[in-house]
Amino acid sequence: MVEIKVRAGVLGRRYRRLVRLLTAAAATVAAVVSSAPALASAAAPLPAPVNSELPWHPAVTDASDGLLAWYEPQRGLGYDQVLRLGWYFLEHGIPDEAGTDLKTYLFNSVFNGITGQGAYWQSNPAMVFGSFVDSALAWYPYSGDETAISTVRGMLNYLLAHGLTPTNWSWSGVPFPTGCGNQSDYGRCLSDMPKSYYGGIEPDKVGEVGIGYGLMYEETGDRAYLREAIRCANALAAHVEPGDNTHTPWPFRVDGRKGATLDGETFGGIVVPPLRLFDELIRIHQGNVTAYMRARRMAWGWLDSHQLNPRSPTYDLWTGYFEDVPKDQTDLNQAAPTYTALYLLNLPNPGAVDPQWRAQVSHLIAWVKQHFGIGPFDGAWGINEQGPAVGQYLCCSTAGLGSDTSRLAAVNAIYYEKTGKLQAKEDASRSLNYATYFEASNGEVSCCGQSLGTFQYWFSDGYSDYLRSFNWTMAAIPSLAPVGQSHLLGSTSVVQRVAYGHDRITYHTFDADATEVLRLAFRPGSITAGGMALHREASLDGAGYTLESLAGGGFVVRIHHVSSGNVVVAG
Repeated sequence: MVEIKVRAGVLGRRYRRLVRLLTAAAATVAAVVSSAPALASAAAPLPAPVNSELPWHPAVTDASDGLLAWYEPQRGLGYDQVLRLGWYFLEHGIPDEAGTDLKTYLFNSVFNGITGQGAYWQSNPAMVFGSFVDSALAWYPYSGDETAISTVRGMLNYLLAHGLTPTNWSWSGVPFPTGCGNQSDYGRCLSDMPKSYYGGIEPDKVGEVGIGYGLMYEETGDRAYLREAIRCANALAAHVEPGDNTHTPWPFRVDGRKGATLDGETFGGIVVPPLRLFDELIRIHQGNVTAYMRARRMAWGWLDSHQLNPRSPTYDLWTGYFEDVPKDQTDLNQAAPTYTALYLLNLPNPGAVDPQWRAQVSHLIAWVKQHFGIGPFDGAWGINEQGPAVGQYLCCSTAGLGSDTSRLAAVNAIYYEKTGKLQAKEDASRSLNYATYFEASNGEVSCCGQSLGTFQYWFSDGYSDYLRSFNWTMAAIPSLAPVGQSHLLGSTSVVQRVAYGHDRITYHTFDADATEVLRLAFRPGSITAGGMALHREASLDGAGYTLESLAGGGFVVRIHHVSSGNVVVAG
């Protein structure tokens, strides 16, 4: 336990709490082991796991000893299995919190792996529910799983009813980032404040769940979601500042009543979630577009001239994000740079916003791997969560985290899609293969390994910020999708409806003008949009589709429709 104690001294309140839980769990395990009968010395050794922290599956490797996904990699089913197990567990395996008829994820950020009940001092609904929207909107087109959409809508609806600031506050009608563990209403238990303090806001979380509400409006047409997205954007636009070397465009933590900065947290958080929200509302012409354009210019201008600028003293100063971590601007994290890379990569025309986007993203990938990488494990790198600016990065595990590893894999995958860099493709597949080993066969996903015992199961690290990266990676690299199956892998628009039939996929997108990528087990005989035939083309500058045969069987089809979102693909 010496090593654990050393780590506890540098990881902050979140991990001091987990170390206490780990100590108790270790004592229980020791008691059980001491009373167990000795095993026969002649027992055959079990196949070795890829990492001792991830014992749920033996490592599977290819002929060159490179790591593969643990489930049927020869058929390309590894990522598909992770998604199906994870979503099934969320939809059917999470119990109601004791004494309620509500799911544990509404009350707590962590569930006990034995009882399924909430196990932490805090909940973090804004981040978890916002990132669950990304996951659901990536999973639904791929699977047709309508229950995923209704499950996430339940989260968003609960937040509207139990987690918004009063409308007469400075930050009006926006979601709280936290609540106290196993309490039904949100607004308390923000790190660095007394647990009884009510009213703390983290502006980056306002953006993170705000874009979630905006995208779920596009999915469902429910204008209550649009209204909340607009309230979030209005608050962010009203409070944005130019920023400087000691101030980000929004403070990391503020008092929602008066707007004052909490605990001197003038610098920190992630700038790009508010940018995503502004961009989308501007694009669909909703809310105060003029104010959003002004705020977007100001926030992007700061990001470009500071954290992305090698000449700035704030270059690569990616600090502040986690709701349960006390103020410490020397504690850097990988979430901010990878979110920033994803933002740049997913812009319709990255070069129009940042002419240096290729170099920026390449640097962000290298910086995260250099500072937080752990491994290699059979050629795959894991990624840890956070750590001091100088010294060893200790949080949170000798295995890294499944969510952070998979997110960097998705960044590499999309970077490969945009640039053709083959090393990025290799890094994406190896790291995502490694990330599959964080999930057990029952759908429980460990944040960071078995040493945390029953307290390793975080709804963020194990689900909302983990599952989405598998869909994003397959959309960017369709050859990684299942062999012999047909899936709508991704779209530039929200996909509102999808139906799968024999050699047939029909779907409808929010935008009439959008582009999709599919992997098909059949060769398409016809593709129509709005009842009009689309033709095979050499490029997708206009309406049409491209067709590519895959060496492993099947086809990659990319479709661009411009006048209708009703698309039918038939064999």
